[in-house]
Amino acid sequence: SDFAILYRTNAQSRAMEEALRKLNIPYRIYGGLSFYQRKEIKDTLAYFRLSINPSDDESMRRVINYPARGIGQTTIDKISVMAVDNDVSMFTVLDNLEDFKPDVNAGTLTKLRDFATMIKSFGNVVKESEAYEAANHIINHSGIIRELSKEKTPEEIARVENVEELLSAVKEFSETERTAQEQELKEDILIQQSENPETL
Repeated sequence: SDFAILYRTNAQSRAMEEALRKLNIPYRIYGGLSFYQRKEIKDTLAYFRLSINPSDDESMRRVINYPARGIGQTTIDKISVMAVDNDVSMFTVLDNLEDFKPDVNAGTLTKLRDFATMIKSFGNVVKESEAYEAANHIINHSGIIRELSKEKTPEEIARVENVEELLSAVKEFSETERTAQEQELKEDILIQQSENPETL
């Protein structure tokens, strides 16, 4: 009740929100949503989660047709029912369409296969790359930035800035983690050298 923070663009709230959270200082945002509650951020994080855990059905439902790729709600419902009936994830159905044989046309089958292939490719990138590199790849190849950049309205520009700010947060996290790991490694080496001076 005693302090207010003014910021110029929505994307700037992320750094301040995270700082306040680290310090356990409660806050309220007026005239907008918390950074991680914004749709474009939730969509991007859903892709991140699916890349690590394709069995996350909630994330699957959120982005299987975002950006729009011609997979309608009826098809999504069929895949979801099949997954529940067989006690498997929606991704398992998508990755084994020949076995499950959903009642959809050939064009939709191709779109489902393409989506499953994309998610698997994201998973490979996550395994082989650093967090920032993987996040950048997913953001650019999922089509989110392209979708948000279609119209140059102030709202769309702000959404693109929010996704770019999320990417900056991942980069910041990666660099902090790497620095911490490097410091830990140096300390381990110094301890080992002090215990075993003959290795010097």
